[in-house]
Amino acid sequence: MILDKLKAYGAIAAALALGVLLVVQTARMHTAQLDAANTRTKNAQTLAHIADLTAKALRAVRAQEARWAAEQERNARETATKIEAANADAANARRASGRLQQRIDALVSAARRSAANPGTEPAIAATGDPIGVLADVLGRADQRAGILAEYADKARIAGQSCERDYDALTQPPRPDAGPTP
Repeated sequence: MILDKLKAYGAIAAALALGVLLVVQTARMHTAQLDAANTRTKNAQTLAHIADLTAKALRAVRAQEARWAAEQERNARETATKIEAANADAANARRASGRLQQRIDALVSAARRSAANPGTEPAIAATGDPIGVLADVLGRADQRAGILAEYADKARIAGQSCERDYDALTQPPRPDAGPTP
């Protein structure tokens, strides 16, 4: 009888211990599930924050690229305008040089005629044709100078355009600035 009671009390104690262990394990599982849910929530918030920052950075990069492209387009238009002006100036200089060369040729012809006819005008020394040689040398020098000036103008304009493009690409991005027109 006592033994039966002891067995009964032992079974009750074992059942109580098992119940306590079940309650403790259930509480631990519930806590672990809450922790996992909190971690998932925090991870989702972190991922959303990363996505927002990535989108913001992408917008900033696109805006900077748009500013660069707009600045380079503006530089290209300005360069084309300057090159057109330089070409027009070179054409005007060639026309003026041509007119000057025609005038020099007329003066050389007049000098040769007067040298051939010493009675009408003072005589010119007949040691070759110094006026013709001088006119030819000056004409060629003027032609070469025109070619060099045209090349120098185009090189200067291209260099300045390159500098403006470089400056546009290396200046720090302006915060909250949209693309320039």
